[in-house]
Amino acid sequence: MANVLLIEDDEAQRFVARFALKKAGHEVREAADGPAGLDAARQQRPDVIVCDVMMPGMTGYDVLSQLRADPGLATVPVVLLTAMSERQHMRQGMTAGADDYLTKPYRPDELCAAVDAVMARRQVQEEAFRSSVSGLVESALERQKEVLGRQYENQLQREINKRWTQANRATDLHYARAFLLLADLIGPQADDGEANLAERVKQAQQAARDTLYLFGATQVLPYGPEIMAVFEADRDTLTTPAEIRVLRAALALARGVPRERPVSVALHAGAVALVAVTDGLHGDQGHALVPGEAVNAVAALEDASAENGWRIAATAAMAQALDGQVRLGRQARTRRGDDAFEVVGIADA
Repeated sequence: MANVLLIEDDEAQRFVARFALKKAGHEVREAADGPAGLDAARQQRPDVIVCDVMMPGMTGYDVLSQLRADPGLATVPVVLLTAMSERQHMRQGMTAGADDYLTKPYRPDELCAAVDAVMARRQVQEEAFRSSVSGLVESALERQKEVLGRQYENQLQREINKRWTQANRATDLHYARAFLLLADLIGPQADDGEANLAERVKQAQQAARDTLYLFGATQVLPYGPEIMAVFEADRDTLTTPAEIRVLRAALALARGVPRERPVSVALHAGAVALVAVTDGLHGDQGHALVPGEAVNAVAALEDASAENGWRIAATAAMAQALDGQVRLGRQARTRRGDDAFEVVGIADA
C-alpha cells in the first residue's frame, strides 16, 4: 500500500478522502493548505500526493509547480482534485505535470483507483528501466555508424524545407523542430462491415483529438484510419516541454484502449511542413502534411511497432530528445533500417 499525502482545505472533503484511502489500506497524512502540504512532503517524501486545486492562497497548480521544481519531489505522482470540469482546467493541470485528474464530486472508489493506477505505472516504469540500460548502450554505438550516411539526406531535406518555407510563408506552415505522433487505435480491421468500421474510426479519432489537444498538440490531422499530431518544439506558451507532452499524450492514448486490443503509437522528432489546402468554391480551408523525412520515419516506425506488438515506440531522434526522461524496452529496426525503441513509461529521477 502507498504512503499518501492528502492536501485539501475543505474539512468535509478531506474526511471523505481520508476515510476512503485508509479503508483501501493506504497510510494517509493530511495538510489543510498548500504550504503545509509542501512542508509535509519535504519532511517525509510520500508515494503519492492527492491535492485539491481550488485552495485559498496557494492553489493546487502552485503546489504542483513547486513539487516539480524540487529535485527530491519532482517524480512523486500527483492526483489533482477539482470542481472545475472545463477542458482548459484539465489541460492546465496535465501540462503542469499532474499524473491524473479527478473532477468533484467523485466516488471514493474512483479516488482509490486513481491512486492505485499511478502507483502501478510507477512500478512498471522502474522495472522497465532496469532492463533497458544495456540496450541503450548498444543502440548508441549502432547509431554512430549511421551518422555519415544520413548527413547528405538530412542536408537535402533542410534545403527543401527552407525553399518551401520561403515560397509559401504567408499560408503554409513549417516547423523546423517538432515532434510527430502517429497512432493506430483501431488495430487489424475486423471483418465487421464497412459501416461499423467507419464508426469505430470516427469514435477513435474524435477521442484521440481531444486527448492530443489536451496535451498541447499544434496540429491534429487524419492519416488514413490513423491519426497524426504535430507538437511544435519551440512553443513557449506552455510550461511543460513539448517532448514530455507528446510522451504523456502517447501514454494517455495507449491507456485509453483496452489491453487486449492492439494499438500502436509512434513518436519521432524532426522537421515538418504542412501545406494550406483551400477550396475557393466552398470556402473550406485546412492543412495537409507534406511528405518528407519525418513523416516517412514515423510511418515506418508505426509499422514496426505494430509488427512487434509494442503499444508505444520511439525513433532514435525521439529517444535522444527524451534522454533521461523515458524508460525504453526492446529494440528493433524499421523497414527503412532506422532504430526503433519500445517505450514503456516515464523515467524516475
